[in-house]
Amino acid sequence: MTSTDLIRHATTGLLAVAAIALIGCSSAEPTDDPGVYKLGEFQRINRGPEAEVVVGYRYAQGNLGAEWLLLEIAATSPPGQTARIQRDKVSLRTPAGATLALASQQEFNEAYASLQAVERAADVVRDPMGYWPPRKEPCAIRFFTEPGRGVSFDEFTVNDFRACEGRFWFRVPGGVQAGRYVLEIDLEESEIRVPFTLASR
Repeated sequence: MTSTDLIRHATTGLLAVAAIALIGCSSAEPTDDPGVYKLGEFQRINRGPEAEVVVGYRYAQGNLGAEWLLLEIAATSPPGQTARIQRDKVSLRTPAGATLALASQQEFNEAYASLQAVERAADVVRDPMGYWPPRKEPCAIRFFTEPGRGVSFDEFTVNDFRACEGRFWFRVPGGVQAGRYVLEIDLEESEIRVPFTLASR
């Protein structure tokens, strides 16, 4: 094979990878909620003016009745934008209409003996969350850390060059029930609302 053939094959491969990436990005389906798109069976994204937030809820769907609701989260910002996401600006609206605050690190610590098994199980069933171009610098959402394994933070920042992933934990009085939930994040100049539905078995 000549050097020209090698270059041709390499170029073809790169174009194929780029095409696959574009197909993946374009596969989002609009929902009935403005700005919210379906990425997979258990993933929704809100593309707001300050931030784009993906919510994964496969584990929650498989664990109705649990005391804690776990959501996989990925976030970035559209071109030219920056967003600061603060713990006390994150909440969850339940099917009953109640609004739950994101758990504190102290609450997470106190329940960690039981949540440790939940984390391991969620690691197995979680969907990939990286829907951004590979040029984006990855970072971790550190609202919650394993006790004794580092410091948690009450906020994180994303921009158009940075994409963060992590988990949100909510303690649900009476247990996680089937129905429509809404993840709510209030930003400086806008808001993120990501509805998702847990179906009854």
